[in-house]
Amino acid sequence: MRIKLLIILALLNLNVFAVEGMWEPSQMGNLKKELKNTGYSGDADNLTDLFSFPLNAIVSLGGCSASFVSPEGLIATNYHCIEGSYLQFNSSEKENLFETGFVARSRSEEKPSAPGSSAYVTQSITNVTKAVLRQTEDLKDDLDRYNKIESNKKSIIEQCETSDEIRCNVRSFFSGETYQLEKRLKIRDVRLVYAPPASIGEYGGEIDNWMFPRHTGDFALLRAYVAPDGSSKEFANQNKPYKSKNYLKISAKGVQEGDFVMVAGYPGTTNRLLTYNEVEFDIEEGFKGFVNFLKSGIDIMRSSTKDEDGSSLKYRGLISGYENYYKKISGQIDGAESFSVQDKANSDWLGFIDYLNEKGSRQEKDSLDSLLSLIDDQKAKELPNYYYGNSRMISTAQRIYRYAYERTKPNDQREIGFQERDHENIVNGIKSLDYRLDKRVDKEIFINRLEKYRTFDGNLRRPQFSNYFQLDADFKKSKKIVEDIYSQKSLLDSAEDRLSLIDLSLDELNSINDPFINIARILFDEQMEYENIAKSEASEKQRLKSTFIKSLRKYYKSIGKSLYSDANGTLRITFGNVKGVSLEDGITYGPFTRLEGINKKHNGEEPFDAPDKLMDLISQKNYGRYELESLGSVPVNFLCDLDITNGNSGSATLNAKGELVGLAFDGMLQTIIADYKYIPEARTISVDSRYFLWTLEKFDEARNILEELSIEY
Repeated sequence: MRIKLLIILALLNLNVFAVEGMWEPSQMGNLKKELKNTGYSGDADNLTDLFSFPLNAIVSLGGCSASFVSPEGLIATNYHCIEGSYLQFNSSEKENLFETGFVARSRSEEKPSAPGSSAYVTQSITNVTKAVLRQTEDLKDDLDRYNKIESNKKSIIEQCETSDEIRCNVRSFFSGETYQLEKRLKIRDVRLVYAPPASIGEYGGEIDNWMFPRHTGDFALLRAYVAPDGSSKEFANQNKPYKSKNYLKISAKGVQEGDFVMVAGYPGTTNRLLTYNEVEFDIEEGFKGFVNFLKSGIDIMRSSTKDEDGSSLKYRGLISGYENYYKKISGQIDGAESFSVQDKANSDWLGFIDYLNEKGSRQEKDSLDSLLSLIDDQKAKELPNYYYGNSRMISTAQRIYRYAYERTKPNDQREIGFQERDHENIVNGIKSLDYRLDKRVDKEIFINRLEKYRTFDGNLRRPQFSNYFQLDADFKKSKKIVEDIYSQKSLLDSAEDRLSLIDLSLDELNSINDPFINIARILFDEQMEYENIAKSEASEKQRLKSTFIKSLRKYYKSIGKSLYSDANGTLRITFGNVKGVSLEDGITYGPFTRLEGINKKHNGEEPFDAPDKLMDLISQKNYGRYELESLGSVPVNFLCDLDITNGNSGSATLNAKGELVGLAFDGMLQTIIADYKYIPEARTISVDSRYFLWTLEKFDEARNILEELSIEY
């Protein structure tokens, strides 16, 4: 049996620590002992109730976390969470908000967000596993099974979304072993209220990213608005601030070393329940392949963008995202070696294998063999898929063409993502190209990716796509094809024409002679063929992984351990204490950094170019009410042993009273492999509430904002 040769469970952690876990609210009632041991003095049952404080003050921005901090819809989050849809969207050559920062001195000065930017407040989470898997037991064909599951999801969502302001999603937990229906209030009008200049908000830049000691003012403020009748509407002058049912007070006392802290937010993805061949591929091949993909992307974007034509500003956010992940994955490569992740995984699985060999059924073992074989097949295609496509012009044309195709069907038979409920998102996605796309740069990126894609074996490439761009010929021919396409005028060139294409029927699109619509039409059948293959594999994987998780769940129970789901973008809670860490022999990081560290790092050049006014305030030791006596200064950032990942950015870091004492924004590079295996030495970096308040008061003199906040001195 293959499981005797391969590691079955990726990075199974057999030693449970009190601070480990990104827990669902419904699980918090079972963690009262652990909460008490770390210093929590409140009622743990409140942490299970989405309608009670503090959970009803927690907000998702759809990729980042946030929280209400006033009864007038004021939202606190990270600076790096608002760079694209708020700062980049509202910046121009004449007014660059990255350089100047922004303070709305009155409500009328608050700036709108990019189309599609929203805030979400979770209303309920309901287990719908039986409804999702209804009538799938007897389906033998995996594609039929996938389509039935999707049909069930659409019915569940349709019943849930009782108004335009309610957005529902069926979320997969434990790789599809269970499903939960997440019901959220969608607030469509969210405006920029405050952001420091980048020389504060991203002080240290990529050099300090994922590093400590850290001195980054990664904070910003937004405001949620609704229509006068309280309904969720897009930006309009008559809209009124959203009246949040609860909001967080901000502590000017902050925290000290050893204090209890917790984070409530929306972590994106962790990989702690993978099979070994998934982990083996990632550590031995996947990480390196992805790093190379990111590095080449950074290089081509930096060499292709220009300040003078505005393309540098358009690609600023994308470059920043690539750089962030490049450094993170590079850190995971080092961390996997430093913490012997693969070796530990190789020993951790033995307990599970012994259990499965003794207690597992033949069906469980055979299912696991099939799962491992499927994963091997999928992993072989992973790296080539990075380089497939990568043209926003072509992908936009494909999305427009697909939308027209789906509209030939009844709404309930359309693909998820192309139903009537998705029209607003499609329109906003097209609008976002106005400030995120440059045709010349897009061409250079596409050529760069094509040149790499052609190097993969033909059986790993899409044949029609490869033939269209003649990828088996001299690459000069491929490049000329791309140059010719991009040199032609297209209806996708202008914002107005792009939007007009959305309303055209499939027949009307087929009658258009547009270079990018033509590509979408020619490649459509192949695109659908590969999509159906992916659907079949997804259905098979869900079925096999469900069996694997059930086996794992039984094993966990046999050794008295709790199993928690990998992060999946839903509301989670993690808790622990403020504490430093020693990661290298003779080097210990204390939990706090101080204002003086900003001046010490300052060299007058990005990313260490602190504003003169900030440096003067620090030199004058003008600490005001925000000094931590044991530190002798205002704390800037602090460490705590909370278990977080991407998506937690902007999460409120709370003390035992539920007061905001910081905003989580980063982890430490040395332990970033914790996405794969929990590491006790891993630390969360939060920006301290005292630095946030000090900057508002001393640097920005934002009295109107300070007066609105409820501050606990």
